[in-house]
Amino acid sequence: MKFKCIFYLLVMIPSLLISQNTIKATFIPEEDFTWGILYKNSPTGTKYVAQSKFVEGHLVFKLNEKAIKGIYKLVYAVPQNEYNFDLIYNGKEDIELKFNLNDGPIFLKSSENILLFSYLSELTSLGKLLEVEFSKDQINRKAITTIFDTQRELQITYEEKSKGMLVNHFIKANKPYIPSKYEPKSSYIKNKTTDYFKNIDFSNEVLQSSNLLLDKSLAYIYSVVSEGFTEQNNYSFNIDLVVAKTRYANPIFRKSFLEKMWQKFVSNDDIIVANYLAERHLIPLANQQNDTSLALKLTQFKNLSIGNSAPDFILDESSLRRLSTLDVAENYILVFWSSGCSHCLKELPQLHSLSQKLNSTKYKVVAVGLEENYTKWSSEVKKFPNFINAIKLQKWNNKVVKDYALTSTPTYFVLDQDKKFKFKPEGLKDLKTYLNKE
Repeated sequence: MKFKCIFYLLVMIPSLLISQNTIKATFIPEEDFTWGILYKNSPTGTKYVAQSKFVEGHLVFKLNEKAIKGIYKLVYAVPQNEYNFDLIYNGKEDIELKFNLNDGPIFLKSSENILLFSYLSELTSLGKLLEVEFSKDQINRKAITTIFDTQRELQITYEEKSKGMLVNHFIKANKPYIPSKYEPKSSYIKNKTTDYFKNIDFSNEVLQSSNLLLDKSLAYIYSVVSEGFTEQNNYSFNIDLVVAKTRYANPIFRKSFLEKMWQKFVSNDDIIVANYLAERHLIPLANQQNDTSLALKLTQFKNLSIGNSAPDFILDESSLRRLSTLDVAENYILVFWSSGCSHCLKELPQLHSLSQKLNSTKYKVVAVGLEENYTKWSSEVKKFPNFINAIKLQKWNNKVVKDYALTSTPTYFVLDQDKKFKFKPEGLKDLKTYLNKE
């Protein structure tokens, strides 16, 4: 029996020695949060690790022995690409933090994350002091030079503290422009702009696995202004510069990075800027890598953007009347539907009732049925005499499906007199809200 006990302990010791770290988070106010999802970041994407439900504002992830050190992403709401933050896991320590929407994450445990946030906090404070000194009527050169010296000491101290740690990559990348002597504000701003990307290595895989490169790039694109440029030309120039900085990075990362940037512009409703990035840089890159799906998505988005002409198509095969030649109203409500779609059969009668209340010279509904055959469609359209009705056979295989990037029915568009996109409702309710404001 004694031998068996010793043998059991020898077997158990290795498993006892394997540490299992945890990530604990407290989110406030607790009623605003339901589920959290943890991902492991890589330069070209994310890998799902775990998900957990918030319990009275508390969230816990247990990391097993296979969890490797690196940059992780914690998602706390949808859409996921907006409601998330990065955290550093060194493979050795537990991580504990508290979070609210105003302050973001505040780390209570984890030497790497605490060090980074301490550094960024001190760096930000010195930056604010510098702004105050530069804004004074009477410039105090000594005070400004002292701040430069303090910035320099801060950088040296934190780089030394973080040697051999993952956080060292972020501290070096965030190093600010620090003049060796006093500089007037105009020179300082000019040199700071020139120096902006000096310490940012787009080929660094640790940085590629975080939000830093994207955040820094977007900050530059939106904040740096070149004299004599229009706002649009300024954005275009800054985008070109950022893209140039990525030229030595892995091509797959470049595509992933630029797609994330494109998505940010779309989320910010900066459609002209998004389309410039796509047409000038991202579509050619997608084509080089034979990513036809991405190239198609970007092209469709560009073609369907507000202000662009709606893709033309024949409305009536017998007369060859086309969408582009319609001249009966100031605006058109274009809806793609199907007689086999139960949701459509509920909404189309509502749309027809709405159309009867609208000024017929101001709005006309063009209803396009995506069908397998004429039979059911021809019966249904008799209920909608106020519409311009058209049919497209082969349903989802018809060319208009691709041209309009249709993935579901009903789908609505509002066009102006010239058949240019004016509004893209998310549904009938959104369309009604838009029309009530007109």
